[in-house]
Amino acid sequence: MSKLQLLLIVILFTAIALFAVVLFGLNPWLDAGQENQSPVNSKPATLDYKNITYIIENQPIKLINGYSEMEVAPGSASKIITRYFGNEAVGDLNGDGTKDVAFLLTQETSGSGTFFYLASALKTSEGWQSAGTVFLGDRIAPQSDNINNGTITINYVDRKPSEPMTATPSVGISKYFIIKNGSLQEIAMFDVPFTLSPGQDMKFSDGLIIGLKEINDSRCKPGVMCIWAGELSATFNVTGSTIGEVAQEIKLGTAHNKKITKGDYTFGLESATATTVTVIISKKTEVLGDCYVGGCSGQICSDKKDMVSMCEYSETYACYKTATCERQSDGQCGWTKTQELTACLGSK
Repeated sequence: MSKLQLLLIVILFTAIALFAVVLFGLNPWLDAGQENQSPVNSKPATLDYKNITYIIENQPIKLINGYSEMEVAPGSASKIITRYFGNEAVGDLNGDGTKDVAFLLTQETSGSGTFFYLASALKTSEGWQSAGTVFLGDRIAPQSDNINNGTITINYVDRKPSEPMTATPSVGISKYFIIKNGSLQEIAMFDVPFTLSPGQDMKFSDGLIIGLKEINDSRCKPGVMCIWAGELSATFNVTGSTIGEVAQEIKLGTAHNKKITKGDYTFGLESATATTVTVIISKKTEVLGDCYVGGCSGQICSDKKDMVSMCEYSETYACYKTATCERQSDGQCGWTKTQELTACLGSK
């Protein structure tokens, strides 16, 4: 055998050995990586509101690219799968001039349900921060969402309470939420009907709280001789705002006292059943005047024309040149906190 032939044989065996190392040596790591791969990337693409932890039913759910999968119990084959659904609404929720976000999440377990939750997140200087979740319903049909003046409006279609889950959703529902003390809270809107069951209460953005104490059914029963037809009546406790901290009791009925005025509020009973009542509340509104820019450097926003001040210099006054002077959510005149205004004041 010549030296050339021997050299070729050595090269051939070396190539075969290297091929075997690649084929059998690297594959275990490749396979292991494939076995541990989740339905979504294991690392978040960006540190946004789809990649933080939310609390759902008192359980922390960490989203990675809008997805979470965890065992129902340790060692269980059943999974709790949480997904970003969408229906995003963007706007300032806490009055800091920064755009926050609200959106829908779905959660599935081992059953047939698809549970929808409203989730909200605040954008802070440290990043995105969860502001809570609220359960909306099982297998509902989401519609449009929006954020206006710090209030989240959620619209969806659900079934009647008496209908089975197999029925197509047909009842339009609107719910309203605000961020209070850093957390999501449902509120009612004036002049918009809402429904309560005994033991439930509802809050308004001005601090008014109404709670349903009980429902009394005095309707004449079938087959019984009665001197009057009777009615459904509801007893409520109201507190807060101009009503005061001491609860005041009001009664509304389907036949008598369908509407009662107390202080700045008018309470009306829209409808009632033996288990729920639908109420509408109106608030007397004061006609407010315009807001005016005043002060020596145009730094004052008030409801008085030609407001004067001492002529003193501050770099922050320049920020108000492009700011908006208008009525705020509390009814007072003030500078509207936009992201641009907040950034300008912070840089001075």
